[in-house]
Amino acid sequence: MAVWLQIILAIVLVALCACLVPLLLQLRRTAASVQLLAESARADLKQITDDVHHLRERADGLADLAVASLEWPMGLGRIVSGAVQTVEAFLGQGGPWMGALLTGLKFALNLIRRPKKEAETKEAPSE
Repeated sequence: MAVWLQIILAIVLVALCACLVPLLLQLRRTAASVQLLAESARADLKQITDDVHHLRERADGLADLAVASLEWPMGLGRIVSGAVQTVEAFLGQGGPWMGALLTGLKFALNLIRRPKKEAETKEAPSE
């Protein structure tokens, strides 16, 4: 029985080597191909990183330009808002007739600001 066991073990080792050697050769070819791919992709990735860096710098420049161009209008808006609040507070202390005057002014401003198309569509159903 020891002889049969040795024969079976020898057949298994030969079969294993017969399958393992081509597998190792294929792994070696695959590793070489991956290395070539990595070397060729390195130049492409360098170009991509340079492009992304350039785009980020341009976006930062545009953001700085937007901040600089909106700085003055925002400051003016704050000043106007403060002035309006001050005038409303001052006029609010004037008594009940001031509230009616402010309501009339707001109504007049809304009539002036209303687009003509809205005015025409509202007039059309009444005819």
